[in-house]
Amino acid sequence: MQPAPVKAQNIRRMASLERPKEDVVKEIVKDAGNRDPHKNRHWVVVMDGALNLWTLVAVVLKGIDYTGILDIIHVVEYLWDAANALDKDKSMDRHKWVYVRLLSILDGNVGRVIGGLKQIITKNKKKLTKNQIEELEKVITYFNNHKQWMQYDKYLEAGYPIGSGVVESSCGHTVKSRMEGTGRRWSIKGAESILLLRSLYTSHDWDSYWRSHMIFQREKLYKKISTLSHNTADDYEYETAVAMA
Repeated sequence: MQPAPVKAQNIRRMASLERPKEDVVKEIVKDAGNRDPHKNRHWVVVMDGALNLWTLVAVVLKGIDYTGILDIIHVVEYLWDAANALDKDKSMDRHKWVYVRLLSILDGNVGRVIGGLKQIITKNKKKLTKNQIEELEKVITYFNNHKQWMQYDKYLEAGYPIGSGVVESSCGHTVKSRMEGTGRRWSIKGAESILLLRSLYTSHDWDSYWRSHMIFQREKLYKKISTLSHNTADDYEYETAVAMA
């Protein structure tokens, strides 16, 4: 009997159009810190290939031990780009070509795959077109730039996730299904407000938010009145006591 699949728990979704990326990343890190204040758990960051985001995360998480992982789906996409570039005459078994190299990368041999792509260019330079070479070089550059986050053999052994499918699904559920639709038009301000509420709702924080919101508003509106009333009573009692004395 197979064990039940592991499901993500206590999910926190955040979406913003208005705020800088750095602010959003800092909020994510703050939330993670609240969940693990003593850093008892190892932190894992799974992202796409945008190098500016990797740089930003490195700055925000400076001093925290974490593992960065390149989403394996992006690796597969680049392998398919290379296969399609090589198979211009549709004579190659592209599925097998991608499969073999993907297994090699999952085994921790990204350097070997890069070397193989370089050899293809070197050995077939006269046969390959300029566009084919450029496409292969693009894939080589991508793997070289990201190989520090492509140690999938270690990630799998540790039980870490190597794909961001859950995040991609959340983007569709949290953002796309609410914001896109026939006739829908948004200002940045309006979209930001809806995204904040949508993030709360899909994170299952809707009821908690409204409870805290009512408490905040009650204190904001009535605390001053309550304080004034309280001070007036105290002053009156003090003055009466002095007069009687």
